[in-house]
Amino acid sequence: MSNAIVEWKEIQSMGEVFYKSGMFKDVASAMQAMVKIQAGSELGLPPFASMAGINIIQGKPVLGANSIATLIKNDPRYDYRIIEASEKNCTIEFIEGGKVTGKTSFSIAEAQTAGLTGKDNWKKYPSDMLFARTISRGSRRFTPGIFGGSPVYTPDEMGVDVDEEGYIDTEFVEQPEQVEQEDKPPVTVNKPAASMTLETAMEVTNHIGEMYGTLESDKLEMMTIGIKKGLKNDITQDQRDEYQMKLDAIALILASRR
Repeated sequence: MSNAIVEWKEIQSMGEVFYKSGMFKDVASAMQAMVKIQAGSELGLPPFASMAGINIIQGKPVLGANSIATLIKNDPRYDYRIIEASEKNCTIEFIEGGKVTGKTSFSIAEAQTAGLTGKDNWKKYPSDMLFARTISRGSRRFTPGIFGGSPVYTPDEMGVDVDEEGYIDTEFVEQPEQVEQEDKPPVTVNKPAASMTLETAMEVTNHIGEMYGTLESDKLEMMTIGIKKGLKNDITQDQRDEYQMKLDAIALILASRR
């Protein structure tokens, strides 16, 4: 039996174990787990780090900021140095072969222009979010050799909510207290509203103005994570209705594509 076959069987076995563990809420099947492990393997990440730090959204490898930073530090060709890291700006200097090749910045002003600062993660962790954007931007410009020439993005850049470490922040991690469950009406998210048409659903837009009908199914599925999390917050009924409408629109679009 060839080494390639043995390696693939190992990936299959690990994918099944990781999926059945229930620890990775973004993984809906063993096949998805296998893709994450394989993608990580090609980048030099071990299986667990791949499961925790990589997501595949719209066919692109999406990594947490810490994973990107680790890959740069672990590659003998590259390094980086933080020049500034504050709640207003982040600047990182990138090094290749011991020489500075350039530097990249991302400011809170850019985040405001992009409509990011109203998001919960940007309010809570502005310095960390600026670092994530800067390390991702710099990796595409100055360390492409690590990623085989493929552009790599963070979940936040793909419209998915993340925590302060740059990893996808799912609504499944924390369960609301019993008091909150009693005070808030139950949320139904499984079926689209009967009154909504597919045409209407496709014209719903996200926070940067992209119509849902133009987005890939993978991105729509990931967007539901942040929307469902928003429904658990202390929000007004109008906000709750808007979130539910967005979930209904996504459900209708995805159902039409199956």
